Amino acid sequence: MDRKRLAFWRILPVGFFVLLVMWATAIALAFARGFGDLERVWIFNIGLDIFGIAICVVLFYACMRSKDSAEETTYLFVAMLITNGIALFLDECAWLVQGLARLRVWNIVINVVFYANGVILLYQFWRYIRVALGLGEKTKILTVVLQVAVVPAVLLCYANLFVPLYFQVDAMGVYRRTSLFPLSYLYACVLLGVIVKGLRESNAQRYQKLVVVSFVAIPVGSALITIDTFGISTQYASTLIAIVLMYGVLFSERSRMLASTQFELQSAAQIQEAVLPNVFPAFPDRTEFDIFASMDPAKEVGGDFYDFFLVDNDHLCLLIADVSGKGFPAALFMMASKIILADCAKMGKTPAQILSDVNATICANNREGMFVTVWLGILEISTGKLTAANAGHEYPALARQGKGFELIKDKHGLVIGAMDGMRYREYTIQMEPGMKLFVYTDGLPEANDLGNDMFGIERMLGALNEVIGETPKNILRHMRQTVNEFVKDADQFDDLTMLCLEYKGE
Repeated sequence: MDRKRLAFWRILPVGFFVLLVMWATAIALAFARGFGDLERVWIFNIGLDIFGIAICVVLFYACMRSKDSAEETTYLFVAMLITNGIALFLDECAWLVQGLARLRVWNIVINVVFYANGVILLYQFWRYIRVALGLGEKTKILTVVLQVAVVPAVLLCYANLFVPLYFQVDAMGVYRRTSLFPLSYLYACVLLGVIVKGLRESNAQRYQKLVVVSFVAIPVGSALITIDTFGISTQYASTLIAIVLMYGVLFSERSRMLASTQFELQSAAQIQEAVLPNVFPAFPDRTEFDIFASMDPAKEVGGDFYDFFLVDNDHLCLLIADVSGKGFPAALFMMASKIILADCAKMGKTPAQILSDVNATICANNREGMFVTVWLGILEISTGKLTAANAGHEYPALARQGKGFELIKDKHGLVIGAMDGMRYREYTIQMEPGMKLFVYTDGLPEANDLGNDMFGIERMLGALNEVIGETPKNILRHMRQTVNEFVKDADQFDDLTMLCLEYKGE
C-alpha cells in the first residue's frame, strides 16, 4: 500500500464520524421541518433516507473493525458507503425543501449535486468490483471508457443549474422531472454494458456476478417502475440493498480469503522463525565469544535472514543477508539461499569460495531474477582471526578497544544471483578480546519516520556507541528501541535484521 493509502487509513475514523454526523443532522433537519404539512409519501421517503444513512454508518463501522481494513477493497468499499450516504442525505434534503418557494435555489442546487453524486457512485462501484473480482488488466480499456464518460455525465448534471435538463423547480419551489429525465440514467446504462462485458471475461462465481449486476439492475428497475410516478424516491435505497448484498457476498468472501491467507502467512512466519537460530545464549559452553541476533520482518514473512554455526570446534561461521523483494517470494528465496549458504560453509571453504559457489548455484536456476546481498565471515576462535567477504551488503561496524563503533568500508562484490561466474574478494580482521562486530540489513539505516527522514548511519553508530560496553543482546535491544523512538507511528517499510558478536578470547 502506498503512503497516500496509509494516510487515508489513519483518518478512517474521520469518515465514520462524518457519516455519523450526517445521520444525526438528517434526523435533526427532519424534526426541524416538521411533518404537519408533508405528504405521507414524503415522510416515507425521508424516513427511508435516514434509515439508509444508519445502515451506511453500521457497515462503515464493520469495515473499520475488519482485520483487512487496510486492503484496497475496503478502501473502495467505504468510499462507496460515504458517497451513498451523501446521496441519501441529499435526497432527504430535497424532500425537506420541496414546495418551499423561499428555498427554490437550494432545491435546485441540492438536486444538481444529488445527480452528480450518483455518477461518482457508479464509477466508484466499478473500481470496487474490478479489484474485488480481480478483473485487472482484462478491463483496462473498459475502465478508460468509464473514466472518460464521467466528465460529460457530471457536466450534464451541473448543466441543470442553468437549463432545466433533467428537472425543473417552479416559482413555488416544487420539483418536477422533465421529459429528458431518462437521460440521467445514461451513464448507468453505459456502466451496465461495461459490467456485462467485464464479467464475461471474469472467472468469478455466478452468485458473485449476480450481486454485481444487482447494483445497477435494482436501482434501474426501481426507476423504470416509478418513472411516471412522482413522489416515490427509492433509487439510493435500492442501491443500498445492492451494497448490503455486496458486503454479505463479495466483501465477506474477500475477508474469508484474507483470513485464510493470514493463517498461512502466520504458519510461514513460524516456520521461518524456526529455521533461524533463536535460542540464546547460542553456545552456553563457549566462553570465547558471545553472539546475539534478531530479525523483525516488515510483513508477516521477510526476506532478511541471519545465521551462525560452528563449522568445527575452532571456526565460527556468521552471516547476514537481504533478499530482494518482500513477502512470500522473498521468504521462499531466503529459505533456499540460507540452506545453500550453510551447506557450502560447512564444507570448510573460505568466505570468498562460499559466495562464489552459492552465486553459481543460484544463477543456474533463477528464472525470477531475484538476488540476495550477503556478508559472511568465519572466525578462527583460538586466534581471533576473522576472514570475511561481502556480496553487495551493508558495511559492517567494528568496535575496537578504546574506540567507538566505526564502519569497515570493505570491498563489495556483486550481489548473489545477478551474474554467473563472479569471484569475490575476502579480507581479514584481527579480533582482540573485548572487540565487537555489528552487522545489519538496510532496513536499519533506511528506517523512515512520518516525515520520510531516514534513521541513517550516523544515528546507528551513535546508538551503538551509547551502549558500547554492553552485551550483544543489550546492544541490539537498545538499537531496536532507538529505532522505534525515531520512527514513532510510521509503518515499518523494510525488514530489520541485526547481528552482534563480542570476541572474548581464550
